[in-house]
Amino acid sequence: MPWTVLLFAAGSLAIPAPSILLVPPHPSSQEDPIHIACVAPGGFPGANFTLYRGGQVVQLLQAPADQLRVTFNLSGGGTEAPGGPFSCQYGVLGEHKQPQLSDLSESMSVSFPVPTWILALCLSLAGALLLLAGLVAVAVVVRKGNSRQRQHSPEILKPQITLFSVFPPWTKKMNPEEGAAALDACSGSPETPGSSGARKRPTSTSSSPEPPEFSTFRACQ
Repeated sequence: MPWTVLLFAAGSLAIPAPSILLVPPHPSSQEDPIHIACVAPGGFPGANFTLYRGGQVVQLLQAPADQLRVTFNLSGGGTEAPGGPFSCQYGVLGEHKQPQLSDLSESMSVSFPVPTWILALCLSLAGALLLLAGLVAVAVVVRKGNSRQRQHSPEILKPQITLFSVFPPWTKKMNPEEGAAALDACSGSPETPGSSGARKRPTSTSSSPEPPEFSTFRACQ
């Protein structure tokens, strides 16, 4: 039994909602046309269909007398939202020629493929961010390693004090015999056994230590 007979017999003015679907060719960009089909349930041929986008009427079409569907062709590149959401509705003449409208169909949105250049740009940015994060991580690890090395080896920071930094080489301690020999070498006089013995200082019998002597003789000219 047709839907119209059942609904009219029940005295109801509500009729079933249509179905909406995207038909090929599918758009590859927002500039391509969109083809949307709206199909009424059986028993309502030749209905008048209305397509909505975001609650606003986009197109009106009437199906042939023996057809239950229409196809809306929307040109791309408009100022409105190209992807929808879309919904449709149909109406028929009921008892006593009164128009009857169906409920709205389910909402449908049209998605467009992402352009290749946008995908390449996103991948490049992601790679650059990963590289930057890797460099920052390496710098942090190296800095922590240097800090630990300084903490475990504090002697590196201590000044190196040597004997030559306190006493220069020309202040080296010399005994009396070496000093006399240096004087003879500078004066050019030959050393004789007697003179050598004369320069020897007598050994002190006291228990007090002999004060250190430092030689500041310059090199022989």
